[in-house]
Amino acid sequence: MTKILITGGHGDIAISIAKTLEREGGYDIALPGRNELDVTDWESADKFMASFTPDILINNAGYIVPQSIREASHENVRKHIDVNLSGVFICTASALRRNPSISVINIGSSAATKVHAFWSGYCATKAAVVMASQCWAAEGIYSVCISPGRTRTKMRKSLYPDEDQSTLMLPDDFAEVVLKAVKKEYPSGSHINVSKQNVGELLGKKN
Repeated sequence: MTKILITGGHGDIAISIAKTLEREGGYDIALPGRNELDVTDWESADKFMASFTPDILINNAGYIVPQSIREASHENVRKHIDVNLSGVFICTASALRRNPSISVINIGSSAATKVHAFWSGYCATKAAVVMASQCWAAEGIYSVCISPGRTRTKMRKSLYPDEDQSTLMLPDDFAEVVLKAVKKEYPSGSHINVSKQNVGELLGKKN
């Protein structure tokens, strides 16, 4: 069976991806939370990869706490960089050491290419993930970045508690796009933006 590791395993998107893969069948899935795999720590990553060496790595762990640069704290700046960017590098490098043939699917964000006041830490780190994905593709690694737009998740709800939920993309629909990346239906180096408006088209569904 193809072994797939999804970081940030307790999040809504990770859980939806895992359910979609299980329905598809043929995958051995690891879905660790931060207590099992601290993506910001080399030792933790190496230990986990030794016990479960993936064929496909889905870098999904993420962090966002909006803050103006005028009031930026060291802790908040550091955590955005550590989780959203360093964690992607650490897990990818650690997995490649044990399996040089892995495929890498990075879960980005539409915020990588859209301006959001108070989100500079999140936007900047996600933009860096897009570029890293493309650089790794140039190195001969199958690497793509799949970026969700506004999605119905606990994280989104905490940021916008009064938002109309009917306007948001469902995590299960986004997971179907990730499945296409798992099957390598997108060229290496691709950056796929996914939203409620275009997800049906990406999945070949008629409105």
